[in-house]
Amino acid sequence: MLSRKYPAFFALLSIVCLGFTAPPTAAEPQSFNVNYEVTLIPSSQGALVAMSVDKGELLKHVNFDNSDARMSELKANGTLAEKKGRVYWDLPSGPAKLSYFVKITHERDPGKFDAIVNPRWAIFRGDDLVPAMHIDTGEVMGSYSRSKLTFVLPEGWGNAYTGWPRLEGTTFSIDNPERRLDRPTGWMIAGDVGTRTTTIKGTAITVAAPKGENYQRMDALTYLRFVWREIKQAFEVTPDSLLIVGAGDPMWRGGLSAANSLFLHADRPLVSENGTSALVHELTHMVTRISGVATAQGGDDWIAEGLAEYYSFELLYRARGISKARRSKIIRDLGKWGSEVEHLRVSRSSGPVTARAVVLIDQLDQEIRRRSDGAYSIDDVTRQLMVIRKVSLADMRQATEKLIGPDIAALDSPLLR
Repeated sequence: MLSRKYPAFFALLSIVCLGFTAPPTAAEPQSFNVNYEVTLIPSSQGALVAMSVDKGELLKHVNFDNSDARMSELKANGTLAEKKGRVYWDLPSGPAKLSYFVKITHERDPGKFDAIVNPRWAIFRGDDLVPAMHIDTGEVMGSYSRSKLTFVLPEGWGNAYTGWPRLEGTTFSIDNPERRLDRPTGWMIAGDVGTRTTTIKGTAITVAAPKGENYQRMDALTYLRFVWREIKQAFEVTPDSLLIVGAGDPMWRGGLSAANSLFLHADRPLVSENGTSALVHELTHMVTRISGVATAQGGDDWIAEGLAEYYSFELLYRARGISKARRSKIIRDLGKWGSEVEHLRVSRSSGPVTARAVVLIDQLDQEIRRRSDGAYSIDDVTRQLMVIRKVSLADMRQATEKLIGPDIAALDSPLLR
């Protein structure tokens, strides 16, 4: 046969034909393992962080901001450089490791802290440990990480708690589908800590605070057992797990949310005398993850803050925690507080601006319900904005028009011009 006589020719012919008839299959995405080991050091009010990568050739390069010099003693294999407050790390092939010391204790206001490491316990965010990183995987397209976080605690410190699933001991699985490089984020607490836990509508909830801080863990958990159902119904999508951490002074006297967790000072009531709830306000931020974009007119922070404050009492009302008369009084009082506000579109929504935004959002909800014969509400707008997350007035208008059409009176307010 000719194929036996001219084997090289027919081999070349088969390669050419295959090149035209069978395009190569795209390579499967490859994964690499990342381990973050955090050793808390109370005497230095910080932690030693070691980031280990098993396949440096898949991650190749990371860079991150260190302009505030919070990270020191940086060491790595591969190539490490720091220029103008930014750290650049080119990873070697095979095992790669970066380590540094990071100062955690941070004073938000004079004498008030939003992160603390003291001899008995620590409260901080994962962002305080590992900064946001820009990565470059080069030609290795689609590679992604499988990440773990492990705490090494001082002797006698008990345990650590995060909003991430616990694997064993003080090791947690870090999985963020939105990022190729998973890093630990959200609120965390470690040390001599007391906790209360429950599961509601598929969400495992933990309330944690240092022992002796007079934090009402059971009050918060009981409160959540009746309001969480309304959160689930309003927003539909809720996290698999939630961590609420708190403490008294000298922690900052407020509430701050993250993607799977939140902080609330021990002195903040579950429901304030004006009928709003700081806890539900922060839960709304945490679940919806809505934030306002900056615009030439100033910004749309009023949307995120207005929705969070609106739901802070609206969900209590739906759960029958407050009466219809009380709800009406709350809106009237907020209207009085924001009566001198002329523009909502400012860079940062202050108390009066947020109060006035709540009144407008309530008017928008009434208009949506009226024009749709009760088929839709502000919840339907909010769920659309949750998909966008960083939103503008235009996004809010478009989301509402999908439900009831154009010419929306509430959004034609002089406050928005």
